[in-house]
Amino acid sequence: MTHVQQAVCAAALGALCGLALAPPIAAQGAAAVTIAGFKFTPDTVTAAPNAAIAWTNNDGAPHQVVVAAKNLKTPVLNKGQSAELKIAEPGSYDYICGIHPSMQGKIIVK
Repeated sequence: MTHVQQAVCAAALGALCGLALAPPIAAQGAAAVTIAGFKFTPDTVTAAPNAAIAWTNNDGAPHQVVVAAKNLKTPVLNKGQSAELKIAEPGSYDYICGIHPSMQGKIIVK
């Protein structure tokens, strides 16, 4: 077996042992939010300017992220769907679910 084949086999074995199941490493300054139980978790995220902030809907109900101060919103997200928004200007921005306004969160860009 060549060194290349050994490296490929080692990588495949690592993936089979669970390394491939580890959560992806977010890009520097990026943030991730899960939607479940009609809540944003975490409810406050910090991201670098222009970094992706990703929301993933794990709820049975559809949701939509609305950042009114920046006139930004995601498409309506059904269960299992994700969407990203980016904010360039540093600051603190409140957001809500456009369908369920009692769901609230905050984005801090710095």
